[in-house]
Amino acid sequence: MNKNIFFSKSTKAFLYGGLFVLFFFAGALAQNRNGSAKPLTPKITQIDEIALKKLLAPSGKPLLINFWATWCDPCREEFPDLVKIDAEYKGRINFITISLDDLAEINRDVPKFLGGMKAEMPAYLLKTADENAAIASVAKDWTGGLPFTVLFSPKGEIAYFRQGKIVPETLRGELNKNFSSDAKTGDELYLTIDFVKVKDGIREETMFFYEKNWKPYREEALKRGIIHSYELLESVPETTAPFDLILITRYKSKDQHQNSEKNFEPILKELRPNGPELKNTIKPDEFRQSVFVYRGKALMTSIP
Repeated sequence: MNKNIFFSKSTKAFLYGGLFVLFFFAGALAQNRNGSAKPLTPKITQIDEIALKKLLAPSGKPLLINFWATWCDPCREEFPDLVKIDAEYKGRINFITISLDDLAEINRDVPKFLGGMKAEMPAYLLKTADENAAIASVAKDWTGGLPFTVLFSPKGEIAYFRQGKIVPETLRGELNKNFSSDAKTGDELYLTIDFVKVKDGIREETMFFYEKNWKPYREEALKRGIIHSYELLESVPETTAPFDLILITRYKSKDQHQNSEKNFEPILKELRPNGPELKNTIKPDEFRQSVFVYRGKALMTSIP
């Protein structure tokens, strides 16, 4: 079932800045039913130099990578600022962290530290027989010292790097330089926001659907330049939040927004020629009857 809801232009500060999350979720994003913070259990993925090169491949978005280790004091000190930057630019950049800790720490100190930081960036641990070769594949001027933060442009070129603790405002300035010239500060974006409510019992299937279909569609749309950015926000399970998910898609122009369905058609056919990927034995009709979507159309906002 789909329903439409409309917002006036006066709501733009809330919509883009993320304050609407506080309004609609009433704190449920941060707390569970008993009022305690939901513990994070970050998954750390082991990679080698081959997997590292794949991560460095251009994706149509700026790519920010922070190399760090739990034994590196400056790394630990700068991490709160990195978490803030991730929250500020979520959906507009790809931000990953790569630990150079010993492999023994992949299920110990690394996830413990990231969980304590409430870090949501994809996390990796680099284990390679030739560390120098891996370092050289990232940036020829990197000597291997930590922390090391590098920003790649949407085309995969190094736009900025720093060996040592970041200066947050400097990094923000470098990030802002790498966004599309047709969506500069002060320009308007056109938004579609879906508020999703799920019937009891199929939350796992719903998250699977949006992670395996909705997100890949938008990642491909970003590469093709037909959207500006997107976000997927999830409420904490077992709360009284009025919505389970908020899905945001931002467009650079009114024309792009109005033709979004037409522009997405080729992507859907290419990525899912046999229809969307669903979890378990749930049928498409059953899924559609169990997920209620309230859509806000033609929303406009300014880039802060």
